[in-house]
Amino acid sequence: MLICICLTLFTGCIKQKIHQGNVIDEDSIWIIQEGDTRFTIESELGTPAIKDPAHPERSLYIDYFYDEETKEKYTRGVEVVYDEAWRAISIRRFGF
Repeated sequence: MLICICLTLFTGCIKQKIHQGNVIDEDSIWIIQEGDTRFTIESELGTPAIKDPAHPERSLYIDYFYDEETKEKYTRGVEVVYDEAWRAISIRRFGF
């Protein structure tokens, strides 16, 4: 009984790391490759954080990350450019 009470009280004391944008799994970004369809890439990475209506052929997946313990900020992401058939012609990874 004491263990259950302690677990209930102390689980709220853990600080979560703050993510904004897409939470990008490092394994997932290396699975996608040029020639993949937009559907395949969005199935792997999720909905892009930035979809610009002026540039529908470009999708940007960004992960802003702030670590409370070290007070460090990280920005990493993937930019995908598609052709007319919605196949990836360019994939740029940054921050990894």
